[in-house]
Formats: sequence, C-alpha cells, structure tokens
Amino acid sequence: MIPFRYLIKARNRAAVRLLGTAAPNPSRGAASPKPLSSSKYGAAAAALLAATATGGAIALAESKKVDSKYRKLPKQKYPSPETPPIHPKESHHSDLNNPPPRPDLPTIPLEEVEQHNDEESMWYTFRGGVYDLTFFINGHPGGTPRLLMAAGQDLEPYWEVYRQHLRGHVVQWMEKYRIGNLSEEDAKKAVKGITFGDMFETDPIRDPNNLACTEKPFCGEPRIDLLTENYITPNELFYVRNHLAVPDIDPDEYVLIVKGKGIKKHKFTLEDLKTKFPKHEVVTTLQCAGNRREDLHNNEHQIFIAPHWVVGAISNAKWGGVKIRDVLQYCGMDVDAMSLGKLEDPKIKHLQFESYDTDETGFCYGNSIPIESAVDALGEAMFAFEMNDEPLPRDHGFP
Repeated sequence: MIPFRYLIKARNRAAVRLLGTAAPNPSRGAASPKPLSSSKYGAAAAALLAATATGGAIALAESKKVDSKYRKLPKQKYPSPETPPIHPKESHHSDLNNPPPRPDLPTIPLEEVEQHNDEESMWYTFRGGVYDLTFFINGHPGGTPRLLMAAGQDLEPYWEVYRQHLRGHVVQWMEKYRIGNLSEEDAKKAVKGITFGDMFETDPIRDPNNLACTEKPFCGEPRIDLLTENYITPNELFYVRNHLAVPDIDPDEYVLIVKGKGIKKHKFTLEDLKTKFPKHEVVTTLQCAGNRREDLHNNEHQIFIAPHWVVGAISNAKWGGVKIRDVLQYCGMDVDAMSLGKLEDPKIKHLQFESYDTDETGFCYGNSIPIESAVDALGEAMFAFEMNDEPLPRDHGFP
C-alpha cells in the first residue's frame, strides 16, 4: 500500500475563462467542462482562480505545527446561549456506524482489496466490512479523484477528517454493496497502514455563533435570533459555505487571469482591479440552494449531500468591487453590443470561474454564470473585494 504523501500548494493566481460549452455542475465540485483523464487525477490544478468563490488547498500528508495566527479566537460580541452537553467522540462509534456482522459473506484478504484501486474496480474497507463501490465512480459529491484517492484502502482515516459521513445512514446505504469481511487482524492492519493529513489546519477560526453544519469543510449558519437582529448581517455571522479548505492568500501576490474566446488574455493584480475600474456597491441577499435540507432528512427520506442546513443558510451584506462587464470590456469584449442583443457570439455561452481552493488531489472548485448575466449593464455581477465596507473575510473569498 502506498500512503497518500504529497503536498499541493495553491499558487497565487486566478483565472476566468469564456466557454462555449454547457455550464459545469457546481455540486460536483468540478470546474472544468472537459472530463479529466485518470492520468490527471492527483496532478496539481493547472489553472487556479478567483471571483468570489472561496477556498484553497494545502493538502498535508503529515501533521505539522500550525502558525499561531490561525489559532486566534475572535472577539466575542454576542451573549452565548447555554451550551448543550457535548457528546464524546466515541459516540461516532455507535451501532449506527458499525457494520453489522455478516457471517454469510466470505473473508477477503486485505492484499486482495488493495488491488482494486482504479476506475475499473474500486473496493473499500470500513470497520471490518469490504465494499465494492465501483458503480459510484461518478456519484460522489466530492468528485471521482477523491474516490480514487481512497480506493483499495480503509475509509476510517478519511472519515475521521470528513466526519459528516458518520451519521449512520451512510454506512447503512453502503451495506447494500458489501461483498465480504476482513479478518480481525487485517481490519486492524487496514487502519494502521494509512496516513491522511488534515488540509484544514490553517482554516480561520469562526465565531462560535456561526453554527457548524460540517466542520471540514466548514459550513456554518448564524443563530437565528442573531440573524434577524440586523438588516445587514455582520461579517462574522454571515453564513459560510465552503467546499474545501480556505486558502491563505497574500493580497500583494494575488493575480486574476481573464482569458477565453473573443477577448485578449489579461492578468490583473488586486491593485489593478481597485485602480483601473470604477468601484460599485450592491446590497444583496445570498442563500444556499440547500437551505433547510435537514427538514427533508428523516427515516423515510434520507439525504446524503452535505451540509444539512437547518434554516440559517441565508444572509444579507453590502458588497463592494468592480463589475465583471467592465473587466471584460477592458479585455476587448463588446459588452454593450452583447447586452443590447446587437452582437451574439454562439461560441460564448458561459463565464467560468476556477477557484484557488483545491482538494487533496489537486482538483479545483468552480462555477459559472451565463454570459448574459456578466455583460448586463444593469446587472450586479462583480468581482468583489469588500464585504460590509471591510476587506473580504477569508471564508468569503479574500482577497
């Protein structure tokens, strides 16, 4: 077995591309409309970029001392409610997360499991059970590369980081695809043979009143009593939706790359954006499409996509930045003619964003908007660098 032992560093550059293809599916966490070949899984992301997408990635295979700046607690401005009892970590080892005994299934040697580690056959072990999840290669919300990263190995070390899997119903679902058991000796060996680092070590410390739905990646919603106190949601309470770890980017080294069909490639520093274009501000409410997802989760209808929001994945803020149409115009696009319908380029359909945040395999998160939204003279699409008159917090896209 080869443990996962490589380091991915996000480079301080960003990119925007104009595409003539259909929009990528952001729920997959994948930015590129072109399918990745297996030879690219695990390669560092080729184009890392911005907009207001957050994240970033440094995947560490070995634990290391974290700089003290990441461990500073925020100043507490809100009275805290009574804290409920915290369940011990062992509670995750309840019967709900323990595969049931299956004496009817064969005992499979760990060495055999380890051979099933590619797209053709993906086997996994968990607490003594052996599972064939090959069919799921395109089904995981975290993307195919992550499935391949863990294929042929035990899931316990990975789920110790991504603990949202330990809600009972995930193991229950996996039981349908269980093909065998490990011996007691192999079950112990399977866990000890893997080193999986925590790429979230340098995430910012959040306000305790921003209540976590998932810790890694952090997704949190404000206490409802505090959310409704203000028309403008304070930055530290604004709901957070991360897909990956949050990058620590030096604003002096930040570069936004704009390229694609019909324009000339340009690179902009943060200072360029602030000085070459007029600043615009807009007050707008954001809401996660999955808000109130927990309401849909019950014994009869189980939800497997995280986070399981309650009701607070909605917030309001004043954003400051530069209009995307102004940047595209600077790069040579006739945004006025396009917005008036006088010019239509069938090759340009979407504006695609690729973020700094990458997963452990180098796969970056991305999203896109229709080109009509980007060039609309009355629209509000912008590259934001301020939130409520302050620099963007790291959880919301800094810089």
